[in-house]
Parts: sequence; structure tokens; C-alpha cells
Amino acid sequence: MQHTPAARIAADAAVAETLPAAGLHGRTVYVSPTTRMIGHGIALSARPAGEDLRETVARLLATARSEGFPPVVVGAIPFDTQSPASLYVPERLERPGRPVPLAVTPGEAPAIVDVRQTPSPSGYRDAVARGLARIRRTDLKKLVLARRLELELDAAPDLAGLLATLMRRHPASFVYGVPLDAGNGEEAGVLLGASPELLVRKAGDRVFANPLAGTIAADPDRLRNARNIARLLASAKDRQEHAYTSRAVGDTLRPFCRSLDVPETPSVLAAGPVNHLSTVITGELASPDVTALDLALALHPTPAVGGAPTAEALAAIADIEGFDRGLYAGMVGWCDENGDGEWAVTLRCAEIRGRRVRLFAGAGIVEGSDPEAEYRETETKLKTMLQALGLEPSAAGKARAER
Repeated sequence: MQHTPAARIAADAAVAETLPAAGLHGRTVYVSPTTRMIGHGIALSARPAGEDLRETVARLLATARSEGFPPVVVGAIPFDTQSPASLYVPERLERPGRPVPLAVTPGEAPAIVDVRQTPSPSGYRDAVARGLARIRRTDLKKLVLARRLELELDAAPDLAGLLATLMRRHPASFVYGVPLDAGNGEEAGVLLGASPELLVRKAGDRVFANPLAGTIAADPDRLRNARNIARLLASAKDRQEHAYTSRAVGDTLRPFCRSLDVPETPSVLAAGPVNHLSTVITGELASPDVTALDLALALHPTPAVGGAPTAEALAAIADIEGFDRGLYAGMVGWCDENGDGEWAVTLRCAEIRGRRVRLFAGAGIVEGSDPEAEYRETETKLKTMLQALGLEPSAAGKARAER
């Protein structure tokens, strides 16, 4: 699985060109190193809660076939797969590939009117300390704890311009725009993001995964960045954190596969403001009947977003984190009638509803983690969306904590 950023910039410009006339209203966008698609209009949708998602997707695909719509389901599935998902069959599916100049540029950046953080910065450090204490006294080995940043802006962001910015700045990432329904007192909106992490891709009998865990800040200076990467590769704490994830992904995929290659040594993936330890896993499936969604649901949640062991980590998240992740740290992507598809982990994302923006970031906690360093890691990860919005990351310093 090769990332080709230069080629992506040219090819994905065709996606950006399609958006200015109507923004993102009624459109579902998914752009990755292997796939470019825009769903125009919504023919069918489902927000299943407590239903087997395989049955939901199978029903949507069967209805799409019978009614003459594209037999592809696109959308997002939440961290808690029993919560409502956002899944769509488009009226018309476009797969752009023509290289054209980027036609969408962001307008004037909005200003921040109010900021709320859950938990507060000190509360997040305390949460990490509680997580470390739990690791020391239980069988828990790794725990991922997240933060939520809620912004009120003086104007609604330019969504098409924001999407174009993400594609331009993060050409090796999985860029997405998924409609969000109104509900629970909130207006309709969109989930936008640029995830660096492939959960799973299935193409015929081939399967690919790219777990990421272990992070260090990137630096625009080439030499300083090289030193950061060397520190990351040499970090016992980060290597341990990564090993939990890559091992779990390999162990989960292996029963589905005739052959599977899981490299013993991680590489490094550059993802905007951060560098991640990365393992590229490839395999050949034993049965053609396994779908991309089957594989994604078997893998989720990986230790990259939950922890290890999974049950203990999810219990700790419920006890410590203090908010509902919603779609954050779930999966976003697509699946077709052949069972092929691609699902990325829903990271580096924003839920945008009018002038209200909700951002998320998390960090992996293992023995040896430092609460202050983990807080700084989440600050760095938040830069992907803050900078795309044209907002200074330091603006979050004005936050008043939500307690």
C-alpha cells in the first residue's frame, strides 16, 4: 500500500472542483490514497442503533439495487457501534480522477466567540494519572483517553473550502465529509476530517490495514524533524504502545486470511503536525464472502483508539473519560455490493453544525506515560483541524472548562 501525495494533490483537485456550487449540502465525500468518491444527493439513509450493522448495510445495498441507485453505502459508524450511525446510499455516485487546479479556496477565517473543553486541561492530566493508576493495579496494559473541544464561531465555516484545505494539506490521509442529521436539539451539519489511519481495506481477496500508535510532534525544519523521528523510533514507551495495536490487528485478521504479512518493525508515517509509528499489514483472504464491513467490525475498536485488553480499556474509558465520543474514533468509509470497501479510523475530525464546531483528540496511555506529555500530544493532534479552520491553536488557551 503506497501513499503517493503528489499524485493525490492533482487527482483530488477534481473532487474540490465539484463542490463550490452547492457546498457540501446533500453530498458525501470520501477521498483516500486509493479511492475518490462524491455521493450526490441522498437516496437512502440509515441511523441504526442497537441493530447489526451488517444487516443494515445489506438492506441498504439490496434496496439500492432494486431501485436503481448506486449499490454503495458511504458514511460513518460511531465508536460505540450500538449508537446511531450515519450511513447513506447516494442518488448518484461520482468517482473523479481528472487532474485540475484546486478550484476551492477558504474564505476569511471565522473568529472564536467561545471555547469549552471536556475535560479541562488539568482535568485531562488528572484523567491520565487515573488511567496510569488503573494500569498499575489491574490487567489493563494500554488505555486511550480523549478530549473534546467545543468552539462557537462568529460565522459558519466555509465547508467546501475546509474540505479542499484538508485535501491539499494532507494528501496521504483519508479525507471525508459526511452529512449529520439534526437531532437532540442540534441542527444538521457535517462530519469533516483527515484521518491518517486506515482501519481496513478489502479489494477482491486482498486485505490491507495500517495501524498507527506512538506519536511525536512533527517539525517544519527537516533536521529537527529527523531527530524527532529518530527519538520516536527509539522510544521504548512508544514502541510498546504501537506493539499492542499492530499485534491486535494482526491477530484479528489472521483467522480471515490464507496468508498475512505483519512486519516486526514499525516504520514512521508523517501526518501533518505529527509523526506516527506505522505498520503496513497485507494479506490474502481465505473466503471471498468476507466483506470490508465484516473485517472493520471485527477489528474495531483497535488498541489505537480503545486500549488493551479491549474490555478492560472500554470499561476504563467509560469510568474516566466523561463524555460520549459519538462518531469520533469510530470508522468512516464505504462498502459496495461485492463486499469490497475501505474504512478509516475517524480521527482528526470536526463535527460542524452552523457556527458550532466540536473537535476531538486522544492519546495512548501505557506504563511510563507522562500526563503533561500526553496532554501536549492531544494539543498537537488538534492542530490538524484548527489550522484547517484558519484558527490559531493557542486560541484554545482562552477556554473555560466544562465541569
